[in-house]
Amino acid sequence: MANEISCPCCGADGMSIFHRVNEVPVHSARLLPTREAAMATKRGDITLGLCGGCGFICNTAFDSRSSDYSPGYEGTQGFSPTFNRFHRDLAERLIERHGLRGKNVIEIGCGQGEFLSLLCDLGGNRGIGFDPAYRERDGVKASGENVTIVKEAFAGDRVDLEADFYCCKMTLEHISRPHAFLSGLRHAIGGRPDALIFFQVPDIMRILRQGSFWDIYYEHCSYFAPWPLAALFQRCGFRVTDLYEAYDHQYLMIEARPGATEVIRGWGDGPEG
Repeated sequence: MANEISCPCCGADGMSIFHRVNEVPVHSARLLPTREAAMATKRGDITLGLCGGCGFICNTAFDSRSSDYSPGYEGTQGFSPTFNRFHRDLAERLIERHGLRGKNVIEIGCGQGEFLSLLCDLGGNRGIGFDPAYRERDGVKASGENVTIVKEAFAGDRVDLEADFYCCKMTLEHISRPHAFLSGLRHAIGGRPDALIFFQVPDIMRILRQGSFWDIYYEHCSYFAPWPLAALFQRCGFRVTDLYEAYDHQYLMIEARPGATEVIRGWGDGPEG
């Protein structure tokens, strides 16, 4: 069954619907004060559609007006020693691999600033993070010696902010129009061909293979497989330099720089890996 909504990644007409769940909470990481408040939380529908043109999967029933990433939202994984080791190893690898020392860093959707602080502390970098759900807590201050956090969403018109490294972890899946978002980021970067872009998103292929239904929820309105993700970046004016899995195949990591390349077309048309 096809949905009339056009693909938000490539613009192809119609999405093939393959999964429905009705009346689910629109937020899974919002802290509420009472059971009554939790039971009365706002609900929405999940209607997953697949684009036959580019392989993108999204919740065609998603309403962005339902999203509320204010400070009551709790999305940090910073209390997990396992995740903290992963975070530190990732920061160290990016710093060493790309010479991120004494650089300007922007993190989009920085959460509570843990990863941005690692990048800045370990590499002597200067960072600006954007996240409307940020709340100041011990250890990560909204304005410090090398880190500044802005309590708002990153906008593509922020051409006044120049960075050597743009980082966005576990945020793109919350954005219902990823092509528009990445095009805005490309506009913000402007004519700086050496700028490095790094994104991390959940891998929908692992979710589908394992039947991980708990990883399908309303807040995640966009779902990416490896080569549809690469094709999206290419459509938005980026040259993909690396694409790989991490954290026991849970995450896709993509690295890119501004620059045009041939667009990967279709589901799984890229090299295997």
